[in-house]
Parts: sequence; C-alpha cells; structure tokens
Amino acid sequence: MPDFPSSILVTCAGGAQGSAIVQACRVAGATVRVLLRKGSPDPFGDGVNIVRGDLADADRVGLACLGVDAVALTLPLNAGPKEILRYGRNMIDAALAADVKLLVFNASGHVARHSGTALMDAKVELIDRLKASGLPSIVLKPTLYMSNIAAPWSAPAIVHRGVFAYPLPSDFRASWISWEDMAAYVVEAMRRPELAGASLDIGGPEALTGQQIGDVLSDIVGRQVQYYSVPLADFATGLSAMLGKDAADQVADNYAWVHRQRSRLFAVEIADTIGMLPIKPTSFADWAKAQDWPALAGTERAA
Repeated sequence: MPDFPSSILVTCAGGAQGSAIVQACRVAGATVRVLLRKGSPDPFGDGVNIVRGDLADADRVGLACLGVDAVALTLPLNAGPKEILRYGRNMIDAALAADVKLLVFNASGHVARHSGTALMDAKVELIDRLKASGLPSIVLKPTLYMSNIAAPWSAPAIVHRGVFAYPLPSDFRASWISWEDMAAYVVEAMRRPELAGASLDIGGPEALTGQQIGDVLSDIVGRQVQYYSVPLADFATGLSAMLGKDAADQVADNYAWVHRQRSRLFAVEIADTIGMLPIKPTSFADWAKAQDWPALAGTERAA
C-alpha cells in the first residue's frame, strides 16, 4: 500500500466538514495546510499551516497547493453553480501546476446526472472536469449528515416538543453519516491513489426512515419523538435566513428533485465501498447517545 500523503491541503477548513477532515488527517500523521479566509479566526493553533485566501482567488489557491502531496477539497455550502465551477477550476489548475498527486473531493451530498437542478448539474460538470483534467481524483458523495439532527434548528424541537422535522417524505430511508466518518472516508481515500477515477457513495451502516430516527431519539431524550415531513416551501423559507434566498431556493430545488426519486435514494449499500475504504461507520444510535441533547436544545442555559 502506498504511503499516506505527508502533506495535505484542506479547503473550507473553518467549517464543520473541513475541520473534521483536518483533524482526521492530523491523526493519520500528515502535515496539514488549510485555506482560510482573511480575517477569519484560526481554530487550529500550532501544527497547522495557514494560507489566507479563498477558492475564488486563483493566485492564493495556487500558493496553497505548492509543495503538498494531496488536496481534500470541500466547497462552501452557500456556493452557487457559478461559484462551484469557478472554485473547482481554480483548484484543478492549481493542483496540476503544483504536481499534486491526488485530490479527494467531498461532494457534500448526493450527485446525480440529469437532475435538472442547478447545484447538482454544476457538481456533475465539476466532477467531469476533474476526470478529464488528468489530475488523479476520488469523489466521495455523503448521504445526509447526522449533525443536521442536532443542529440549533432541530434539537430544541426534538427535546422540548418531541418532534423530529426534516424535508424528506416519511417513507424515505437514509443512511445518515457523521462528520467524523465522512472524514475517515477521506483519509482512507488518501491511502488509496489506485482508486483514482472512482466516485463513491458513502453513508452510515443502516438505512432508517424518519420515524425510525424518532424512535431512537425517544429512548435517548426520554420522551416520544414523532417524525414530521417539512413542506419544501417552509424548508426554503427557513434556509433563506441562513444562506440567503437564492442559495436556499437552489437547495430546496435539490430536495424537490429528491422527493421525485425512489424512497431508497439515500439508502447506501456500503459493503462495496467499505471493501475499498475499510472504515466502520458509526450507527445512528451510537452517535445520538454521544450527544448532549439538553445542551443542544438550550435546556441547560435556560435552567
């Protein structure tokens, strides 16, 4: 097996996905460099090399790529289709110029051709550009992040009202994945450059409906938790406050496409992927038990 890359550039390192990848790469023994926006806080301290800039600045991306063996590429959650393609082009050009040996792209969600949605079409085009560029790359497509269930817009309703709300139909099954497991998959992909060209769905070990998630949460938070399928219009309205209307509408369009698909779209069969990237994904129950639900729901602060 090839040696693990000695130096890795991680993008969007200030966000939850990127910071999980930074931690996993450090634990694996790599020297980590991150691309952080000017003026943003340094969450890492000693041991992580920082290049100030962002994916929109081709010169700074080029500087960040110099001397690294591999790149872990994650794009900003609020990036629109034009930004996805611009950021991707900047990274591909910089990585090729710097003779980067492998790029692992965390696509931050499901990607399918012919969806008719602007965000997904842009990611498909970026993946095609990656494969055509000659830059060795592996694409990882996570399902849904467990952390969405523990987020400030979810946890209070679970704990205080016994409602788990999410914009998926009640019969949809999903193999929810933790940030930490996504990062573990990235690390394992870095160990296997022979998989260059692969595009892999990654997820947790079981596919659960919304009410099955609610049943697990019921045992943990000490009250019955019912699943509520959030109407897409309400979902878009809530997202607008966080991402802005344009980005929220694009994400909602993705979910509208998901609603038109089969109910096991996010039910990843991970046996083949684990055969190539051997990690042991965390079950939803184990992940949920490790969360401090009263704190997440604000109960401790209100007490």
